[in-house]
Amino acid sequence: MNDIRFGILGAGNWVIGRARRFAGIDGCRVTLGWSRSAASRERFSRETGAPAVDEWQAVCASTEVDTVVIATPHVFHYEQARAALRAGKHVMVETPLCLHYHEARELADIAEQRKLVVHHATKQRYHPEHDREIADLRRTGTMLYAEATACYDAGPERRWYRDFSLSGGGFALLPYNAVNFFELFGEAEAVEGRHVQAQGRDAATMCVRFAGGGQAVFTYCAGADLPDVDRGLIIGSEGVVEWRTGMPKTFTRGEETVEFPPLPQLDLAEIECRAFVDEIRGDRDFRYNLEVDLRILKAVSEARRKAETV
Repeated sequence: MNDIRFGILGAGNWVIGRARRFAGIDGCRVTLGWSRSAASRERFSRETGAPAVDEWQAVCASTEVDTVVIATPHVFHYEQARAALRAGKHVMVETPLCLHYHEARELADIAEQRKLVVHHATKQRYHPEHDREIADLRRTGTMLYAEATACYDAGPERRWYRDFSLSGGGFALLPYNAVNFFELFGEAEAVEGRHVQAQGRDAATMCVRFAGGGQAVFTYCAGADLPDVDRGLIIGSEGVVEWRTGMPKTFTRGEETVEFPPLPQLDLAEIECRAFVDEIRGDRDFRYNLEVDLRILKAVSEARRKAETV
């Protein structure tokens, strides 16, 4: 492949930032965009220097586009990614990849058949010291119990996050805070789910028993006026790891507690964009991460189904 030409769906800060980073990579350029409103399409062209079209389908079909980056309301991710893949384009999709497992499975199958890349944009896994972070968590030994709780208010830039018919609510975002756990603990053996929606907030909980032993509870709360919270705990045969927003991860064994050194602060958006380009060029394999994401989405879909029957 010569130059990689990027089409962009969406015009929020997330995707504009990635468009700039792609434009800074040798052999990459942004050629076309789309967003839901005329004002945001104008902003896209002003920020990127590329034209914007009135219909997102035109980006997927364009002969001037090799790759489609999707950062639209979550409910549209599957349809837009499928259209791009069917048109022969590689895709990067802002988290969540899809709302349901069967959708993600279909995208993976199309990509496999057409030898295309599906990249789920969960940038923390592209940190150059991600393997060290996973190794630190493995110090707990055989997992007995784990939990991860997160909540996020997108603020004025993404008011549609508060419309759960567009965002998918808490279940849509559960895959994001489950990535490291499924990489650590492998296959889910059994899954339960709970769901509460009240006062403009949507809380989804997934309880997982892993095939290799132990159980974990994941909760994500979406909605308005929420603090940015990331809190976790792993209790294992060799010790306990804990973390929370603004605090370092700690490892406790017996009466001794040590702090893990924080990961270096890097431009993870740029690192992820370069990783995606490497995947397109065949210099990096995307399939391991996609398989982890499929396992997570399968569990989340089962948790959603169980929650709906309670």
